Parts: sequence; C-alpha cells; structure tokens
Amino acid sequence: MTPIITNSNSSPKSSIRAYKLLRSLVASFFELLRLKFKTSTGRDIIKIHEYIAKTYYDANESEYECSVISNITLSKPTTFRVPKVFKLLKTQSHSTLIMEHIAGRHLDNYILDFLLCGKSDAVIIFYRLGKAVRELHYLDLDGLHESAFPSSCSELKKEVVKLSRELFALKIIDHKLINAILKSIEKVDLTNEIFLNVSLHGEFYFTHILVQDGKFSLLDFHNACRGPAYFDLAMLSASLYVSLIFPFHTLKQLTFLIEAFLRGYYEKRLNAEIIRSMKLAELYIILRGILMRTRYLRVENSLIIRLLTTLRIRRLKATIKEVILPKLTA
Repeated sequence: MTPIITNSNSSPKSSIRAYKLLRSLVASFFELLRLKFKTSTGRDIIKIHEYIAKTYYDANESEYECSVISNITLSKPTTFRVPKVFKLLKTQSHSTLIMEHIAGRHLDNYILDFLLCGKSDAVIIFYRLGKAVRELHYLDLDGLHESAFPSSCSELKKEVVKLSRELFALKIIDHKLINAILKSIEKVDLTNEIFLNVSLHGEFYFTHILVQDGKFSLLDFHNACRGPAYFDLAMLSASLYVSLIFPFHTLKQLTFLIEAFLRGYYEKRLNAEIIRSMKLAELYIILRGILMRTRYLRVENSLIIRLLTTLRIRRLKATIKEVILPKLTA
C-alpha cells in the first residue's frame, strides 16, 4: 500500500495528522461537488438547530416516509435507530417533515481509514452493519409498497442479459465485455436465500448510514418497500464502487468490507454459493446504474456533471471487469 507520507524524517504523529487532513480535504471536495451538482430529487433537506426539515414536492411521498419511520420506531429495533419524527407540515405546493437531527460519524471515514491506512475498524463496522440490516429486513412493517425487482433466479438472469444487450447497443460496453458477462451468468447457480421477501430500505447507500456510540442510524426511507433481500445488500456494494471519494485503485479492497457485511447478515449460513449469487445481484445493480447514468448524460448540459457521470460509469465498468466477473467465474 502506498504510504501517504514519503518523508522518512516525518514522525508517526505528523504522518497521521497529514493523512487525516488529506482524508478530510478529499471528502470535503467531493461532498461540495455532490451538493453543487446533485440532480433534482424532489426533496430538499436543511438543518435547523437540532432539527432536520425535509421538504417534499410530492405530499404522498412525505406521508409515506413519515409512516415508514414511525412504524420502524414502534418496532423498537436494537441494532440501529432512525430519526424521531416530530411533525408533518403541509401546504398546497409541498410538505415538510420535521425530524430529529442525528449526529454521528459518516461511514466513509471508516472506509478511508481502511483503504488508505489499513485500519481494521471498518471490517468490524461492516460486520455489525450486516446484522443491523438483517434486523431491518425482518421487521414486520405495515403498508410498505411492493417492489418490481427481479424476484427469482430466472428473472434476475434475464434482466442482466437485457441490460447488457441494451448497453452494448448503446456502445457503452464492448463485444468482449458483453460476451464475458453472458458467459459468466450461464455458470452461476443462484441460491433462493437472496430472494427472500423482506422489508427493504430501498436506497441503501453508504451515505445514508451514520455511526454513533456503537450504534447505526439509518436515514432516508422514502423508497422503502417489500422486495428481495439482495436489493439492499447489492445496493450498498454498488454505492461503494461508484463513489468518487474512494481511490480508483482500491476497488478490489472494498471486497473485504462487503464480505464482512455479508458475514454479519448471513452469519454461519454464508457460503460460496451465496457470495456468487450476491455478485450476480451486484452485477444487476451496476448495469442498471450504468444505463441510468448513460441516459442522464444524453440530456445533461453541464460539463462538470457530464465529467463526474462519465467517471462514475468508468468506475462501474472497471468493477465489473476487476471485481464481479472474477468472483462469478471462480
């Protein structure tokens, strides 16, 4: 691993300080880019003292997230928490959900410590996060939307083939890559374990997770639904792979964190079949993400956003080649 500080006269403490400063600068830079150039979601969030005001331009969406969070709170989960909901305010044009502001350490801090310094804290955090997601998945939550995600082995493989061919037709992936994808999925026998119908977060990005006092806080439940368990698990992996915060050359290192997460989720049941099945699920999520970003490129005029989107597509294609396909064909 390349050291952050190359001056042999530097003391360990000064090297650590320099690393922390570099980590903070990198994270801050990409967070500024994300905030300045993020796409419109129909939701705006501002912090007011100890409160968060989340404004929606779809009143139904605000009521739905309010209901989901309230139901989770009533379930009294032990491995994670969600923000307390104080009030839902409605006007003719929009609605605002007033929630508790939760302080905590962002997950990317642990991840960068692992990738750049080899600190093992992130491995333990991801293992425990797997347990927390399992508890969320098996909460009996009323009123969740039903998802339309592939819910069987044949459906998932069919969708991977469809997405691959569409991206090939758009010249986003080449002949060599599509052949490798199609050949690899023929050999994969999927376990039904990943298709269990559960209560999904629905947008399980690492940016929606905080760590405080050894407990996780999960945020943003507007896309919560009932669906196959693999979706949240693979979505977490994809959010790591696509993030520009993490150095490009560390894609393979993220596998250690992802497998720690799966060990926490599946515990002793985790085996090679589940890992291969999850890699195919990740492939589905990644191809889906590439297609979404490709379509977005065609209508986006901002040069900066086009550049950032192109970099993310490049990272996802590299993930398929360097991380996903080797695991599928192992």
